[in-house]
Amino acid sequence: MARGRRRRLGVAAAVAVLVAACAPGAARAASSFQVGAAKVDVTPPSTPAAIAAADGSAFALCPPGLDGPRPFAFEEPYTDLNGNGRFDYGDPATGAPQEPYCDANHNGRYDGIFVSSGVNQLAAVVHDPIDVRAVAFSDGARTVVLASVVSQGIFNAYQPDESLGTKDMRARARRLRPGITDLIVSSNHNESSPDPIGIYGAPDAGGTLPAGANSGVDDYYMNWLDDRVAEAAARAYDDRRSATLWARQFRTPSNLYVEVHNFPTTADNEFQPRAIDTKIGLLQARDRGGTPIVTIMNLAAHNQEIGHSDLVDPANGIPLKREISSDWPGYFHRGLESRIPGMAMYLVGENGSEEDPSTVPPVTAPECGPILHPEYPFYAQRTDGCYPQAAATGDAFAAAIAAEAPQAQRLRFGSLAVARHEFDVPLENNGFRALAVAGVFDNRPSYTGGVYAGRAGRDLRTEVGVLDVGPDLQLLANPAESFPALMLGSPWGIEDAECPNRPNPAVPTWHARATYRFQAGLADDLIGYMIPAWAAFSSPELYTVDDCHSSRHGHGLDSESVGPTASNAVADQLTALLDKEPDPTAHIRLGRFVLPDGSLSRRPEGAVGVWLADPGSTSLDPGSGQVVALSTVAGFGTRPADSHGTFMDYDGAGEASADILTRGMLVSDCKGQASARYYVNVYPALSGAGSLGPSSAQTPARGCK
Repeated sequence: MARGRRRRLGVAAAVAVLVAACAPGAARAASSFQVGAAKVDVTPPSTPAAIAAADGSAFALCPPGLDGPRPFAFEEPYTDLNGNGRFDYGDPATGAPQEPYCDANHNGRYDGIFVSSGVNQLAAVVHDPIDVRAVAFSDGARTVVLASVVSQGIFNAYQPDESLGTKDMRARARRLRPGITDLIVSSNHNESSPDPIGIYGAPDAGGTLPAGANSGVDDYYMNWLDDRVAEAAARAYDDRRSATLWARQFRTPSNLYVEVHNFPTTADNEFQPRAIDTKIGLLQARDRGGTPIVTIMNLAAHNQEIGHSDLVDPANGIPLKREISSDWPGYFHRGLESRIPGMAMYLVGENGSEEDPSTVPPVTAPECGPILHPEYPFYAQRTDGCYPQAAATGDAFAAAIAAEAPQAQRLRFGSLAVARHEFDVPLENNGFRALAVAGVFDNRPSYTGGVYAGRAGRDLRTEVGVLDVGPDLQLLANPAESFPALMLGSPWGIEDAECPNRPNPAVPTWHARATYRFQAGLADDLIGYMIPAWAAFSSPELYTVDDCHSSRHGHGLDSESVGPTASNAVADQLTALLDKEPDPTAHIRLGRFVLPDGSLSRRPEGAVGVWLADPGSTSLDPGSGQVVALSTVAGFGTRPADSHGTFMDYDGAGEASADILTRGMLVSDCKGQASARYYVNVYPALSGAGSLGPSSAQTPARGCK
């Protein structure tokens, strides 16, 4: 199946090349990018006329008398027996009966707009609209569309449902515009939008996993959503015009922070962050006159300020959990578009355990209630979610992006290239397996031995991808809520591992080659949280992968993952794609960071150099390996530095000093160009790793010898 799809992709690309070559202005386009942007509303229609138009004849054969209130399109008719204004499955505990409904699509459950904020939260009202935003990039021969949709996560966006054939968004976009070479869809993980996964249906099934006994997916809405995403791609394609691309990455400003869980691998159970991503990516396309066409913010964060709130909307008395909202990214979009021309887009990054962002200080009473845990550090202080906080957060990000955009660097023109790999991963989470068999995940296909197996297969099919936009920008697409530790590396060692019997995966970002490396999370699929396999806490109630059931560093999000094998597979498969065209300056070596007193550390903070083991070696014996130090350090003890450089972060970008983002050292040539990037793999145990001796100072050399 995968080979056949790749072949069709290649044919489509070849046709697009021929069309572009024959089109007027093709030669002109070959020397510059073309970029277009568009947004399409994906809010379930809620006015009587819009509901009638959207539903069409879907419920024409339903019997009369099913007249319960339906505030949105795509909700099946029912009888409101208890008069509470919404459909109810019934409650065996109280003897309340299930309300009659019309199963017009014969899927065996009630289709309604359940919000992905919690189990059995049928949407009651729209607070603010939700949408899909698309950007088309062209190099004159190929056009690739990147879309970000307000959704918690869309399963298998490009895997046709073997029974219904309703989920191939890429094919739908190509039918509308055959010139579209490829389409990448990232869900921004909003939890105040229609349930695309299924676990938020009704009634509450109880048990280890919070989930409804019936799927919360509304098939009518999802089919409509697929078409709306394709429509956004088509409109962005039509909007293309000559453009330049500009990029920048910067640290989260001091008036903002992203909450992190106080669990490994993001933190250490002592409120000390360990493996997080505090960088913000900015990508802007400008027309020939320099006016922005679109500005993208890439950030590792969640989008659940409203969906996880227990407050009631004072405007209507409705729980915030039952309101549809674009949450803080919606305020970001509107805030940025009020400051600078063009469309705004939030592109979620590797957001595993990177929770909701907030302002410093947060909005408190009376708008949002008191801080829940004032004794926690500022990055762990939260109020109950509310719209004033979402607005303040979104607007603060908009102000930051608007201020940083003029400092962006122009990217060189070059060809577009998309590399994808589709592969199967085992469904090791027994809770998820039971939900899949029960149909809670709707019609997500499963496989056994590569063969379609309906809902009862052993494996799930997913994919990773890399989009090259010229030589300076790479987009790394992963199908999950991947932890920064998985995508960017971490300071954890095997001694800290939850399950040291499991392998340490490759770090994809270290294998990228572009100056700017943007993470696209929840891209083209959603398979849960992805954490390095050695860090996953395998609850015996949910996992029977192996005999590792330690609870030293248990992480509460492990239950929301397909499993540890899938996590490592995502990292390794994405790395394999990147290794097809590697960075010639990159060297990934075992080693340790060296502190001023010569002691060794897995943590980079405060370091003045690195000690790298010889290639293929697992020891740091005296006189072995390679020592790279700052230019002000001559050596350590009797050991002179072999070379000098600066510290660098996970993207291979130079840093003024070592900090939480540091992953190695960068050595430059006489012209200031990178000659070697040394990424330090600190995870394995290394024999002979003792102190080098105190550092000795030197005056940095000037010029080249």
